Amino acid sequence: MIPGIYQLIDSSLTHELRFDTISNNLANIGTTAFKKDVISFSNALSMNNTTATDLTPGPIRYTGNDLDVALDNRGFFKVQTPKGIRYTRNGTFTLKTDYTLTDQNGNPVLGQNGLIRVNGKNVLIKPDGQILVDGRPEGTILVVDFKHPRFLRKEGSTYFTYAGDSNDIYTVENPRIQQRYLEQSNVNMTEEMIKMVETLRAFESSEKAVQCIDEMMSKMVNDPALIQ
Repeated sequence: MIPGIYQLIDSSLTHELRFDTISNNLANIGTTAFKKDVISFSNALSMNNTTATDLTPGPIRYTGNDLDVALDNRGFFKVQTPKGIRYTRNGTFTLKTDYTLTDQNGNPVLGQNGLIRVNGKNVLIKPDGQILVDGRPEGTILVVDFKHPRFLRKEGSTYFTYAGDSNDIYTVENPRIQQRYLEQSNVNMTEEMIKMVETLRAFESSEKAVQCIDEMMSKMVNDPALIQ
């Protein structure tokens, strides 16, 4: 095998992975609270754990809906799903028929004392997560964070699981929650498009180099005089 061919193949695979990652980021630019993935080129050739999630908060957008909330700093909402506890920054909340506060998938949003029920007309959600319904306190939205966020794993529907030690999960004492706002994706379209063009060009260069080596090897096999 001609020296360098393995490196070129690895390079092509890395560029392909990066292209797929960028494409997924762009596809979710309109997904509430979506967190983009990034590829680390310093470790890319190992092809092991090369994708990481950028947890930088996205910009927030006013919606006017009483049950929409956005986190203005670090932290996650805690949700009870059929598969167990999940974490999300998507504050698109709604109510079930029994007035239980849920996320957009119908899964209960957990408060500091368990489930939260909102039965009334005037809903006020304070920056610390306390919910007042017609002036009555009805619970406080729980916001948690992680000592080692690198152990967070995406699961789809803007959910995360935590693969680290449960003792690393702690309650955020002074969260900053904004009612009637939603966090947007942290994907920057211009930045991702530039990365996509750069990645495509790099991939094409690697492919052309592989083709040149393949053509050279073919000539050497078919014309023995070239190797004498």
